[in-house]
Formats: sequence, structure tokens, C-alpha cells
Amino acid sequence: MAEGMSLWMPAAISLAGAVSGFAVWSRPMALKMWTLAVSLASLASLVVLSGAGGGVLLPALLPIASFLSLLGQPPHEDNRAAWIMTLLLLGLGLGVTAGRDGERMILLTLLLSLLVALLYRYRALSVSHLWQGIGMYGLGVVCLATALAAPAPVSAAAALAVCAMLLPLAPVHAGYVAALAGLPGNLPAFLACLLPALGFHGLLVVLPSLPETVRTALPLLGLVGAIYGTLKALAQSRIRALLAYANLSFFSILWWYVASARTVPPQATLYIGSVSLATTGLLLAWYAMRARYGDMDLRAIRGLAHPMPRFAVLFMLLALAALGLPPFGVFAGFMGLLLTPALPLSGALVVIVLAWLAASWYFLDLLQRLLFGRHRPDLRYEDLHRTELAALLMLVIILLVMGVAPTRVFEPGTPVPRPSVAAGGLAWNK
Repeated sequence: MAEGMSLWMPAAISLAGAVSGFAVWSRPMALKMWTLAVSLASLASLVVLSGAGGGVLLPALLPIASFLSLLGQPPHEDNRAAWIMTLLLLGLGLGVTAGRDGERMILLTLLLSLLVALLYRYRALSVSHLWQGIGMYGLGVVCLATALAAPAPVSAAAALAVCAMLLPLAPVHAGYVAALAGLPGNLPAFLACLLPALGFHGLLVVLPSLPETVRTALPLLGLVGAIYGTLKALAQSRIRALLAYANLSFFSILWWYVASARTVPPQATLYIGSVSLATTGLLLAWYAMRARYGDMDLRAIRGLAHPMPRFAVLFMLLALAALGLPPFGVFAGFMGLLLTPALPLSGALVVIVLAWLAASWYFLDLLQRLLFGRHRPDLRYEDLHRTELAALLMLVIILLVMGVAPTRVFEPGTPVPRPSVAAGGLAWNK
């Protein structure tokens, strides 16, 4: 009971903070400071009340992502709704990680319904998969109702479909792409961490209950998703859509691994967290560009390395972290998965490695387009402000720590509601 209360407390703090934020709605700077304080309070209560166990580490990424995404925003009145929605989504997300089966389903239903409302409200900003995303999350609400009412095999399959919408897997990835490519302010940067974390949490719960036929099909879906995400990322000219499809490829690799090895080692948590935080950093960096020049095509601006050196250095480090170079956390997580004894050697592994290597192409091409070449004389260049610099620098440091000392950051034995834990990770019978 104490452990459940310790996870419910930060959720309550975030939800109460979202409601209380309307008291300072007319003062953008005060509202920003309030949302930052609420994010820190949620993180502090989560860590203090839950102790030092590994089970709190994935939920702790949520208030961290909330705080850093809010820190990098300018105190402008146009960002106020996104700040309030960040706290509301944070509270619902923390409640999902704390709740039991029925509570978790209800909170996920509220979260998906809120995402549908946000996508529709900001439909004018969307550049990719708007109506598909709205429809997909609407279908997710139906799946959650099915999971609550249907018998075991059907309910497990319906819950798995919702997990695949949050931790994106083709062909139900449209909601994830729409959220990252179409929502305003810091919401895409925060959702890049929130949605995969909730999908992974649900995946840990539902996998042992799946029928054998569904488990057998998952490796193929993971392979298809990795290839499809890579090809779509190569074709993008807008950075938010590129990052969404890149993550579809990276997370499909995790789906393939979990379904093939039939185990979830601690390195999977490291992989999820580091990929998500690297994406959060890149989206925050791009928001800084959008605040200056609007939502530009990647072909419209280049040569930023000389006039904006602080932006260039941090953006380059985050891109290198995202594509999986050492010593960052993505590399540590990916290599930790590949080198586990449970992974079978097969031709599919070659496909996965090739999909991973393709990331080096589109991330390096992104760097080449944005940072190098001749800069435009008609633009007024303005480097990162202090809060933008602080947020991106902290993300780079976190990713470095996750790569250099992963065993200290992500300890084995993440507890989950149903599955058994063996050899430091989740395992189930073949």
C-alpha cells in the first residue's frame, strides 16, 4: 500500500499543479515558474517516497522530461496552454504507472481522449497524419474498453494494440507521428518521452498473457516497422516528422528484440529512456529554431555552425547521441540488447543492424543540412538563450551519464504488476 501511495503522490501533485496554474494564467512568466516547480516537486516526491529501487527509474524520466521541456520555452502567452497540458499529461502518465489494471485502463482512456482533443484543437499546425492520428487514438479508446470488458485472450490483444500505439509499431503508429509533428510548444518534446514510457510499461504487463499466435507475429511486425520507419525517415524534409519516423524504427527494433528473445532485460529500459530523451533534446533544439524563423523546411536554412555556435555544438551532440554513437546512452542500451545471451542469431539480426546503420545516414544528413554550408545573409541569427542552453546541456549530460554508467542509472529488477522477474529482467516461458 505504501508503494502504491508513493507512486500516486507525484501524480496528484502534477494534476493539482495543472489546475492551480490557472490562478496565474494572466502572467506567463509566473505560470512558467509554477509549472517548473510542480515538475520538480513531482520528481522529488517520486524519488523520496519510492526509495532508491530500480522500479522508480522509468517513471522518474517523465517529470525530468517535463521539467526540461518547460525550461527551454520562452515565457510567451502562446505557450501557456501547452504548459498546463504538460502537467495534466504528466499527472495522468504517472497515474498510469501507479495504478492497477482497471485504474490504469481508465487513466489511459483519459490520456488518449486528451490527445485526440489536442490534435483536433491544433489541427491547423499539423503537417503529418492528423486524421489518421485522431482515428488511431480513438481506436485506442475502443481497445481499452475492450480490454476492460472482454475475456483474457481478447483483452490482452486489445491492450497490446494500445501499447503499440504509444510505443510506436507499424501499422498503428500514426498517432505518435501526428503528436510529434503537429502539437504546439513543448508538447512534442514531452510526449516523445511520455508515450514510449507508458507503452513500454504496458508491454511489460501484457506480454506474459498474450496468446502464442500473437507472440509469434510480433518479431515480423518489429522487422517491418524497423525497415518502414527507416525508409520514411530518409524521405522527410521536416525535422519533427523525421524524428518521429526515426523513433518508429528504433522502437520497432525493441519490439523485435522482446518478441524474439522473450525476455526484457534492464538494458531495454536504458534503451527506451535514452532514445526518448535524445528525441526530446532534438525537438527542443528545433523549437528554438522555430521560435526564431517559424516552421521552416530543412532545405530553407543551413550554415548555422558559424553564426550560432552554442546551438550547433549541442544539436550535434544530441544528434550523435540519437544515432547511437558512444559514449551516450542509446549506444549503451542498443549494444546491451544485442550482446545479451537470450538474443537468437538469425538473418533478422542482420536486417536490424542495417536499419540501425541507416540512422547514421539520416542523422548525419540532418547535421550537414542544418549546420554546414553557406548561411543566408537575409536572416538575423540569434544563438541560444540561457534557459534554452541550460535545458539542452542538461539533456546532453544525462545522456552521457546513461552511457558511461548505465548500471548505476538503470539497476536490474524493475518491478511490474504481473510478470515474474528472473536474472535481473522480465522473462516468460517460450
